[in-house]
Amino acid sequence: MYGDIGWAAPDVLAQLRTAESVYFDSISQVVLPSWSKGRVALLGDAAWCVTLFAGYGSSLAVAGADLLGAALERHPDDIGVALAEWEKELRPEAEKKQRLGRKVKGLYAPADPFRLWLRDVPLRLAALPPVGRLLQRRLQLRRAA
Repeated sequence: MYGDIGWAAPDVLAQLRTAESVYFDSISQVVLPSWSKGRVALLGDAAWCVTLFAGYGSSLAVAGADLLGAALERHPDDIGVALAEWEKELRPEAEKKQRLGRKVKGLYAPADPFRLWLRDVPLRLAALPPVGRLLQRRLQLRRAA
């Protein structure tokens, strides 16, 4: 099944037969040149998705809604002007968060097995009893009674 769909599928399916473990992740980010056209606007992640890597999706959505409401109050008779003003005010911050997401994506979705292993080394070390005790002392953590 799926072996005839082309692209990388045949190679992936062949490697699955002998793989000890499988790791796959794909995250995409679409950056739009404009969030609105006429009286229609995209909001939140539909307009400026910062991806899970940046971690500002909710706060940016709330800020975007607040700024949009303010722009609509200032220009109740011209939705197009309100939307343009709203985007002009919010876009620099949204683009900053989008750049942050692209910058740190390798931490969350490593590009290859070695980088995945390297990312996880500190967690594996922290799980060793001597390292765990050292971390507890250094971080002044107390065990629950």
